[in-house]
Amino acid sequence: MKCKECGGNNPIVNKHFGLCQSCNNIRLHGSKHGKQYTFNRNEKKSVKPDITRLKHEVTGGMNDKQVYIVGGGRSTGKSLALYIADNTFYKKVFDESDHKCEECGCKLNDVFADDEGKVINRHRYSHIIPKSIAPHLRHNIKNINNLCLEDHTKWDFGDKVSMRIYEKNKKRFPEYF
Repeated sequence: MKCKECGGNNPIVNKHFGLCQSCNNIRLHGSKHGKQYTFNRNEKKSVKPDITRLKHEVTGGMNDKQVYIVGGGRSTGKSLALYIADNTFYKKVFDESDHKCEECGCKLNDVFADDEGKVINRHRYSHIIPKSIAPHLRHNIKNINNLCLEDHTKWDFGDKVSMRIYEKNKKRFPEYF
């Protein structure tokens, strides 16, 4: 079978249009060699995130310590900008918190970051409406409960209705309950 575009006897790769590889590449990418990629052969990509690139300054209440973002990059799929926005948001929630679990009343850690500047106890910031369901509420302070690890797990995977905070959360976001 001949290519309908060039009339050559090359094997047909696109049966719908009757095109050979070269003609199909021109149809798709504007070049008979396919999609053109540019890259620097000297550039080495690391699977691990570059910690200097992930550095972010968080000011206020921490004596301007640097907070190093753990994760991000290729390994977790999270974008750096979103991770920085999360850390900044969690710092704001932390500053407005009384450092007690809203469900059981136990004392939560009153230190935002460790000596190296890494954010600790991220589990305490529990989204009422999950980020996957309502991404627009991701950085809404009304969508956060300060919970201990046990209650956060119960809220995410257990029986929400039996929890003390259920009714309060239901009033905040009745359209989701």
